[in-house]
Amino acid sequence: MMTAMMWTTTHFPAAMRSLNPSTRAKAIEIANHLLEQGQLDKQRIVAISVDEARRWARQMQSESSMATRPYA
Repeated sequence: MMTAMMWTTTHFPAAMRSLNPSTRAKAIEIANHLLEQGQLDKQRIVAISVDEARRWARQMQSESSMATRPYA
């Protein structure tokens, strides 16, 4: 069995370059998990992980803004 290359915060796909560091870290985490499963090609893995990480970041931002809102 061939071992898949895992991505890190210093070695990651170019498609993740524009993500902020925390979102990129989440994308790398997701991508490595998908890579371990071995069911998708790398291009698809990168696209999915970037989309999911962006969704995660929006959710975190939404939860953060809700926590700091004053009650009406």
